[in-house]
Amino acid sequence: MANPVPTTPPIFGPPTFGLIVPPREGAVPPEANRIYPDMNFVARGLGLIEMAHQDYDRVIADTTDHAILLAASGVDAISLMGTSLSFFKGPAFNDKLIETLQSATGLPATTMSQAIIDGLALFSARKVAILSAYEDDVNARLCNYLAAYGIRVVNSAGLNIRNIADLPHISGEYLMTRCRELLMKSGDCDTLLVSCGGLRTIDLAPAIEKETGIPVVSSAVAGLWATVNLIPSHTRDQKQRTMFGKLFDQPFPIRPAPTDHDN
Repeated sequence: MANPVPTTPPIFGPPTFGLIVPPREGAVPPEANRIYPDMNFVARGLGLIEMAHQDYDRVIADTTDHAILLAASGVDAISLMGTSLSFFKGPAFNDKLIETLQSATGLPATTMSQAIIDGLALFSARKVAILSAYEDDVNARLCNYLAAYGIRVVNSAGLNIRNIADLPHISGEYLMTRCRELLMKSGDCDTLLVSCGGLRTIDLAPAIEKETGIPVVSSAVAGLWATVNLIPSHTRDQKQRTMFGKLFDQPFPIRPAPTDHDN
């Protein structure tokens, strides 16, 4: 399990969150200002081209340098966005990433992989259905990552996307259709996970949850939710964000530890 986040001094006024994002252009994800218009976000881009192990290895070492530059710019907390970037080598690797970001900057930090675990913990998820953007090998790594936390994948489907430049072309309507199809084939799953921060899922959770009653955790939304919760004193107005799904209904959970770091 990752070390506890560093203690931060009191923050007067809206905090600023530093995001390390996969695309080179380093744009702040559009969900940030829609969900948290009262907070500030800045981003730096890693230059990931493909969602594949070789490309993850190529860019992951640069995260610390980006975090240091974000810290120097005055951010209050740091998050590595891009789910597969941090789960592809398992929970121990993800924990080490968080520890390294915290040690290098003295700031609280998290990753999108940690965020989906935090979100699933909120719902005590044990049997999940997964829709991901990934090809089969990356999807298998995700299933192994979840298994290390005692979460069983009852059904999964990947969109077989490799190039991250293809992600913006996936419509919300298409994702909604694929999620409905998946849930119809997933028996008694207790939670739906939509994995990949590049998939635009901000409107998905409210619709699916209303139709099925099944909680939805999506990378794009959970990543920001977990990032903002790095500074708990600024989440007291979370209830005003319940329009974005059940993730905003309850206090932030105690982060679970993986049961097997070898996965």
